[in-house]
Amino acid sequence: MVRIQRLQAGEGARWRSIRLQALEEAPYAFGTTLAEAAQWSMARWEDQVVEFATFVAVASGEDVGVARGAEHRSSELRELISMWVSPKVRRQGIGVQLMESVAAWAKADGANALVLDVIASNHSAVSLYEGAGFRRVAGMAASQLAPHEVRLVRSLAG
Repeated sequence: MVRIQRLQAGEGARWRSIRLQALEEAPYAFGTTLAEAAQWSMARWEDQVVEFATFVAVASGEDVGVARGAEHRSSELRELISMWVSPKVRRQGIGVQLMESVAAWAKADGANALVLDVIASNHSAVSLYEGAGFRRVAGMAASQLAPHEVRLVRSLAG
């Protein structure tokens, strides 16, 4: 059985541990490298737990996935960032549970849509997001995205 927990202030070390696992396992999926993140101070990790809504999937007492919610420059949007699920538990619905946790946070925080950017060639992730109701945003200027990324959006109305 998987539980989704929101990290609280004081859990920076836990966030650091799962983030470093994600960066080691899937370096192609993130803008930060393992080497960069490993050098960050514990204060920075702690600050991130407070700044972002960080949800962790726990299975058999082990952190096996993460997704985070972030403010957006538009008050009507929130961003889904830092999504990762351990390969040993993929395709068990954990990614969807994490996305739904971020979506519930975003809606409660007043957003009417959730956006994310993903590497276009990460077909498994794109498929997961589209299956969860995200749709590609057409007409994005290349300068608005990191190289090789696509932007997806999901309505939170209803």
